[in-house]
Order: sequence, then C-alpha cells, then structure tokens
Amino acid sequence: MPSLFREDDTRLKLSINTETGLWQDFVSGETGNFAQLYAKVENKSYHAAESELLIRSLFKGETKKNPELKKKVDKEYQLPATLEGVSASSYDSTDPLTQKAWSFLYERKLFDLEDDKLVYYLGREGKFKNRLIIPFIQNDVMFYFQARALSGEFPKYMNPAVEENALKPSTILYPYDEEASSLVVCEGPLDAISLQLHGVNATCTMGCSVSETQMEILRDFKGEIILGYDNDEAGLRGIQKFDRLRKQKMMGEFSVCNPPTGCKDWNEAHVKGENLKVWVLDWKLKYDYEYMILNSLHLS
Repeated sequence: MPSLFREDDTRLKLSINTETGLWQDFVSGETGNFAQLYAKVENKSYHAAESELLIRSLFKGETKKNPELKKKVDKEYQLPATLEGVSASSYDSTDPLTQKAWSFLYERKLFDLEDDKLVYYLGREGKFKNRLIIPFIQNDVMFYFQARALSGEFPKYMNPAVEENALKPSTILYPYDEEASSLVVCEGPLDAISLQLHGVNATCTMGCSVSETQMEILRDFKGEIILGYDNDEAGLRGIQKFDRLRKQKMMGEFSVCNPPTGCKDWNEAHVKGENLKVWVLDWKLKYDYEYMILNSLHLS
C-alpha cells in the first residue's frame, strides 16, 4: 500500500503482512506490529491503540461469530466485574483471604494511604484461586494482569494464558506517563508501583530481558530512559541486552540506576523507607564506556 511517510506514493512502498500484522515502510525504513501502525495512522499512543484494538477484536467482531471465543473472553477479560477488589480500606474485612491479601500489600507498602485509588483484586476460583491480581489499567481498561500466590501456590506468579486470547507478556509494558521527561524501566509491576508511589514515572518489562516489541514501544518515548533492573547477574545481562537492542533500533543513549545498595529490588527499598525519587536523581549514570569499565571492576 502507499507509504504513510510520503505523499502521493504511487510505488506502494508500505508492506503489511495481513496474517501477522507486521509491517515495513521502505521509504522511512520503519517497521513494527499492527498496533504501532494503527497508533501512527490514528495519532494515538501505543497503549491507547493497543487497548482499543483489543477491545474491538475481543468484544465486537470475532466474539459474535465464535461462541466459544466469547466464553473465553468473558472468563479472561471481564475480571474487574467479577473479582473482589482489595484496597487500603479493606483493612477491616473479616474474610481470611482478603486479610491475607491486605497484609501482603500493606507490608510491602503498596497502598497509597492518602488516596484509595490503588485497587487490586482477589482470585476466588479457577486457576487464579487464592491469588492477588495485580491489574494493568490503561484508559480505564484492564488490558493485562499478573496473579501472585498468597498461600504458597506454585508458581509464585502466573499470567493470563496466550491461548485464551491474552496478550503475551513480552508485548506489553506496565502503564506509565508517556509525556513525562523521564522513565525508569524496571523488572516487575510491584517495583513499578513502588516507584510510582514516590512520584517516579516507571514501567516494567515483566522480567529483566526486554523484548523487541517492548523496545519498539520505548522508542516512541521522547524523554530520558533510565534502566532500573535488579542488583544481580541477571540484571546485568538484562542491561547488556537492552543496549544491544537499543543500538539495533537506533535509539539514543540511556541511563542506568540500580535499586539502593543492600536492596534486591525497588519494592524492598520502598519498604525500607528510601526516598526513591531522590535516589534516582542522584545515582543515575549514563550507560557508556566509563560506566561499563567501572561496573566490570566492581563485579571483579
């Protein structure tokens, strides 16, 4: 089809795979998935485009043609209507599971006690039974979640299944302010929430191995990107992979800021009372040759 980046393109320089949604524009050299293309055409943010396409595809089109898919959609995506919410005001509940969830969140300081807007959910039945549901909400739509065991279930964390029409964790980021001047990219949603409670714009990559799709999303962020992976070997490997993909995508330089010394992650630092906003401002460093040398000396 005609290029989106050149007027009157009669040579049809934009190629789209109608099965996968992947595209390439031979005028600009840009590539991406269908949500990114839709975002460009409609002048929307990536998250807004992704949420809108998800709702359209799941609730309007295919669900009418396929009753079995409709059942799966109801089960997996109408969770806020069927799950019990847990917030700071749930402290007086007499239900044992609610008490356990509230205690978990309170001990990790994952409530904003000044503002009761942060709401989590409880799984009461099915594969998410006895799990705390950590929602990913964008434009008032819960487009993803992570379920954390509360009673020793294995595995500790579960995600909605891809075969049940959920998004792949490697294709999403925890919601953040896309217009902010900086963004801390950490590993998990509890770390991102901990940073956000300190006024730090933060997201997570669902682990310390960023995917190409996540890098495509981050490429659209205009501010400073600060990589905040954990203080361990896996975190270091994650930084190195981030740098390789950043170069492939021709993105600008980024900074690095690990959680405070003695803390394995941002939530632990938050619980210990560290001022995370000040820490990020004071301890972020450009990821450059000097940083790599100093880091190598520190590890040795």
